[in-house]
Amino acid sequence: MMSSIYGDFEKKGGAAKLPGMGKPLPKSALEGDIFSKIVKNANYLPAWLQRQKEIRQQIERAMKLKDKNQRIKEVEKINQDIISYNRICPPALQKNKLSADQLESQYKQWE
Repeated sequence: MMSSIYGDFEKKGGAAKLPGMGKPLPKSALEGDIFSKIVKNANYLPAWLQRQKEIRQQIERAMKLKDKNQRIKEVEKINQDIISYNRICPPALQKNKLSADQLESQYKQWE
């Protein structure tokens, strides 16, 4: 059905009237991965990237905690979130669990 509609459109010269017809494509159209461009233009954020942002924010909050016991509890919660993050992200981007003592240095992995 669509092929016959497009065929009629072409026969009537509809394709020749399109804006930019006969002009070269811009270099930006030929660079990179087409899927990534479509996702970026649609403002879509994969679930694992959203989760990564959330974990980064949790780490920032935990670094501000002065009470060691609260900090340890918060890091335990974050580690559970890291486990769920590792299940949905690409294998090459998986992260290690955090420790309350080295939180500041481990935060660099999440920047």
